[in-house]
Amino acid sequence: MSRNASTDELYFVTLTVTNWIDVFTRRIYNDLIIENLTWCQQNKKLNIYAYVIMTNHIHLVANVTEGSLGDVLRDFKTFTSKELFKMIANNSQESRREWMLRSFEKAGTYNSLNKNHQFWQNGNYPVVLFIPYIIDQKIDYIHNNPVRAGFVGSAHEFWYSSANPESPLKVI
Repeated sequence: MSRNASTDELYFVTLTVTNWIDVFTRRIYNDLIIENLTWCQQNKKLNIYAYVIMTNHIHLVANVTEGSLGDVLRDFKTFTSKELFKMIANNSQESRREWMLRSFEKAGTYNSLNKNHQFWQNGNYPVVLFIPYIIDQKIDYIHNNPVRAGFVGSAHEFWYSSANPESPLKVI
């Protein structure tokens, strides 16, 4: 049974790259994600309260002021999927380029919803957050994800996280 974030309630969501491929190890790909999340904030009424971009997935605590969070995330994933695929294909410095493109194309053949490739796994796995304790727990989980992965010693040191006060993505 799928879950759909269709109200203005607060949600914890996870967007995962197919086959857990470590795409977000390069700044240019992360910057595209930041740029497009910012666009969604400004144009699609996306409210982001906490986030982290890990090497192969993104966590958000978010909602929308109008419409459906599921629709906003669907549009975000559709656009970024196409753009990231093109960026990888055109990046002569990307040592994993051929392997990643083949993997995304193969994943796309197994999903009738795709035409050429699949970058993101299906679903956002929304979890509604309605108790302050659970909200704090999920935000702590998001912020400490890079620490648990061994990328940084303290959550505030990770650049692509709302735990960093100088993060490129502004949150509420």
